[in-house]
Amino acid sequence: MVCGVKVRGYLGKDQLGPALDGMDLVIIPAGVPRKPGMTRDDLFNINAGIVRTLIEGVAKHCPQAIINIISNPVNSTVPIAAEVLKIAGVYDPRRLFGVTTLDVMRANTFVVTSVCLTLDLVSQRFCICTISF
Repeated sequence: MVCGVKVRGYLGKDQLGPALDGMDLVIIPAGVPRKPGMTRDDLFNINAGIVRTLIEGVAKHCPQAIINIISNPVNSTVPIAAEVLKIAGVYDPRRLFGVTTLDVMRANTFVVTSVCLTLDLVSQRFCICTISF
């Protein structure tokens, strides 16, 4: 199948810059899921650090990108991202979003890549940042 999508792989903090350079859209589902016995504070402490690192990279390498944060707890990680962007002097509230429909996004991505649909977003440069533990 021939698609208008280019897939590239990057690994680790050292490759964060090249992964983000020039991106128009950055989707951040990175983090760990809440495990049995884990408090909301435990989840926050882990995922907040991951989001902070990724947003620092966005601020440096693609400050004009639209940012979608899926990392839980979304109502806490989005304000962290906003503060990091403010400190870097690149905060634009029209470009930062908390996304609470992860499963819908996964399904849409699956459909787009499976049948090579042509969507406006597919023709744009975008990056999905994930970190696995």
